[in-house]
Amino acid sequence: MASTDALPTIELGLPGWCLRAWRASDAPSLARHADNVNVWRWMSDSFPHPYTLPIAEHWVTRGHIDFGGENWAIACDDEAVGGCGIHPGAGQFRCNAEVGWWLAESHWGRGIGTRVAALLAARAFADPQITRVFAPVHAGNLRSMRVAEASGFVLEGVQPKSAIKDGRVVDRWIWATYRS
Repeated sequence: MASTDALPTIELGLPGWCLRAWRASDAPSLARHADNVNVWRWMSDSFPHPYTLPIAEHWVTRGHIDFGGENWAIACDDEAVGGCGIHPGAGQFRCNAEVGWWLAESHWGRGIGTRVAALLAARAFADPQITRVFAPVHAGNLRSMRVAEASGFVLEGVQPKSAIKDGRVVDRWIWATYRS
């Protein structure tokens, strides 16, 4: 997979929408859209709340690189309104890639997430050693479950009590798609 600095821009097939590399100038938009409890509640416990401008500045300059894998801004008319990424496995799990996405609440329900998830899977499968792409989704996140299913993922199973979110132990639903 490409280094984060060399990420291509990937068109989503909708006017004005693409995945692109994070830019320092994205920090104000990122802070505005990510600082939403309705976004935060479904993200991993490492996704901060409140999502402040200094946190956003760190993410767009260094955090997305330190996080590993490939991490894009989801952009609408060049404004960062979400984020997504691919994180390949290592060692015996190197045939796997984890994908994840989030989108500003004002853009929910328009099919953007489905396009993003499908493109992430296709990009992960461009690596010939990847045979499985998976997306863990917190129990209750019906929107992301619909996104996963609509983009070709199938429910592999539920991992009971497998993550911590906001001080509570939660189940994760594992959605996956496989190389044909």
